[in-house]
Amino acid sequence: MPRLSDSERKIRENICPRCGAASETGELCGRCRVQQSPWFSCENRVICTFCPTCGSRKECGVWTDCTADKDEIARELVRRAVHVIPDVVSPLFGITIRDQSINRSLAEVTVEGTLFGEQVNSACQVEILWQKEQCDRCNRISGSYYEGIVQVRATGRKPRPHEIRTAARIAQEIEEGCYTAGERLSFISDTDETKDGLDITVGSQRIGQEIASAIVQRLGGRISTHPKLVGERAGKRLYRITYSVRLPRYGKGDIIGVNGRYGEVLHATGKDIKYREILTGMERTTKEERVERYIGNIRDARDYLVTFREGNIIGVLDPDTAISHECPVPRTTDISPGQTVRILKDGEDLLRVG
Repeated sequence: MPRLSDSERKIRENICPRCGAASETGELCGRCRVQQSPWFSCENRVICTFCPTCGSRKECGVWTDCTADKDEIARELVRRAVHVIPDVVSPLFGITIRDQSINRSLAEVTVEGTLFGEQVNSACQVEILWQKEQCDRCNRISGSYYEGIVQVRATGRKPRPHEIRTAARIAQEIEEGCYTAGERLSFISDTDETKDGLDITVGSQRIGQEIASAIVQRLGGRISTHPKLVGERAGKRLYRITYSVRLPRYGKGDIIGVNGRYGEVLHATGKDIKYREILTGMERTTKEERVERYIGNIRDARDYLVTFREGNIIGVLDPDTAISHECPVPRTTDISPGQTVRILKDGEDLLRVG
């Protein structure tokens, strides 16, 4: 066999052994490598399962909240259905989606890129099936499922309107916090104002405990729990719990009479009351049984115009009759004529509460 010269050996080493085209390495050229590499694949169909009530999506058997619109969801699903090997450099995807019916859409997909130095492109179609299914949360709510009730009551009285509103607002804030944190089954299924107070029906024991604790922290009082066995599941006992929230007889913002003086309640536990004397501003603590009477709440106060001040006495105009009255205030209080102050009436006495 004749001996090859160096130039002939170099030429032979720099050609593709399959097609004879130039090859820098002497191995398969880029075009032949592309032909041997299944670089692109596409799934024919994808399914999106969503809840028609709340819009959440079901993926891998788990429901998750979803805020994206239909087109954004469709493009995400189609992009997942198209598979390109990592060797493709800077792939560009083109996706066009057309609705064929209320439950079906068709996506036209194009892909371009560079593979082994060669420009490549391909196209496919992906069918999108929109499948409706009621999610776990909505299914429980529509089925009146619950695991507990938060009952808001008050000692020796009915909860006042502002306490009912505050408790309902706290419950809503807790529910929104749970939902944002991904606790889908921690929901409020019903809020009912009764003749005795407020009943809040909850979907999980965790949200029930959080609502009860937050109400007591804001309004005072105490909590007691009353579990009731309702059955078993997989050998585990199931309970529904009543969270009894008992507000104190006197709540924050109440004006009370103690030792012949007026005081504003700052905090109450049901036994002890922390209050601030109206005239002196001093904070004191007393037992609930030592309260002489209930005057009202600072929310019942009205705006009065200050007409004059002499020492610890201010003159104010009644907003209904325009008659001038005198009202005592602490000497250290910074009040001048022309300002407005919050006044609560106790018979003929006027109490400046704000």
